Amino acid sequence: MNLRNWCKKGFAKGNAKKWIFILGITTGLVLLVSFNGVMDYTSTNEFCMVCHFHPHAEQSWRLSTHHNNSSGNITDCVECHLPPKGHGYVFAKAKTGLKDAYGYLFKDSADIDWDAKSQVDYAKKIVYEESCLKCHENLFPVTLSVDGSNAHLFYVNGNDDQSCLNCHLNVGHYDRNAIHDHDPSFGVTVTGEEIIYAEATKVESFESFTEQIPGSGVTFDMVAIPGGTFKMGSPGDELFREEDEGPQRQVTLSPFWMAKVEVTWDEYLAFFRATGSQGRTEGKVVANQDVDAISGATPPWGAPDQGWGKGQRPAITMSWHAATVYCQWLSQVTGKKYRLPTEAEWEYAARGGTETPYFFEADPKKASNDGFLKK
Repeated sequence: MNLRNWCKKGFAKGNAKKWIFILGITTGLVLLVSFNGVMDYTSTNEFCMVCHFHPHAEQSWRLSTHHNNSSGNITDCVECHLPPKGHGYVFAKAKTGLKDAYGYLFKDSADIDWDAKSQVDYAKKIVYEESCLKCHENLFPVTLSVDGSNAHLFYVNGNDDQSCLNCHLNVGHYDRNAIHDHDPSFGVTVTGEEIIYAEATKVESFESFTEQIPGSGVTFDMVAIPGGTFKMGSPGDELFREEDEGPQRQVTLSPFWMAKVEVTWDEYLAFFRATGSQGRTEGKVVANQDVDAISGATPPWGAPDQGWGKGQRPAITMSWHAATVYCQWLSQVTGKKYRLPTEAEWEYAARGGTETPYFFEADPKKASNDGFLKK
């Protein structure tokens, strides 16, 4: 083969590869555009209504808050009945489409139990939590009621049995006979005979008292602790002593009050109920408190009690800032000055007038391996 023929052959092969590449790219783009077109068309409300022929589906949707609302926004079928893109959207669409097509072609609508399909247990299977949260990103908006804040707090605490549909079953398909049945057991522990306090306890002398949180049925005990002088810290020869427990020194304190027990969940959730809507006070303004400058509680992520339980159990997992803001709020609603105790006040109260390693009768030398102390 001479050089000229070789060049022609090489040139022909190069052209063929180039055209194959261009043809492949073009075919891929056409398929991609066609695929997206098919996906978009089959995701329209009109297309959904072709298969979903159950009674009043379209009518109940148009009457619901997802269509008939003050904002004018319309929530389409696929925005609830398919997960958001990136959360298995294509797979869920294919699976749902095949199931609906099979029902449309081979099932008699008269044999379908429509009442059962309108219940929350079935609805959870065809509505995706990710889709709800994609639109409703802020679960504690300023317009949310106190009851709504409590319900959302219960939801974000990680109860696996709850979903958006437990309270919002009929937001997508209006039901005039629906009854909103909610569970009031979350949030502050209450009873049917609970008294809601209108004002805080009045304190006129230095003595122990039971504080009442206005606007709630929650109380807690405050103990009057007389002032005095004590040795703060531990001596250098004490067993199990940590470096930050010294040097030991004398400290003098003025009289003060301290809560009998740690802040309970009932107390802290009273704060959340009042300020949980992005720091804005819900309901009635407390008497003689014209200015509300207290930030609200940050919505919790996960279960803040870590499974230990709420009610009268200690409120845990709080940051120093959250505890400080709680004290500021409590000071505002009660008219008293509440704050976190100092390290000296805490040790003075905990020692109860003793100078031994423990406030109770015990000896560190007789501590067992499991941490329990033996006399």
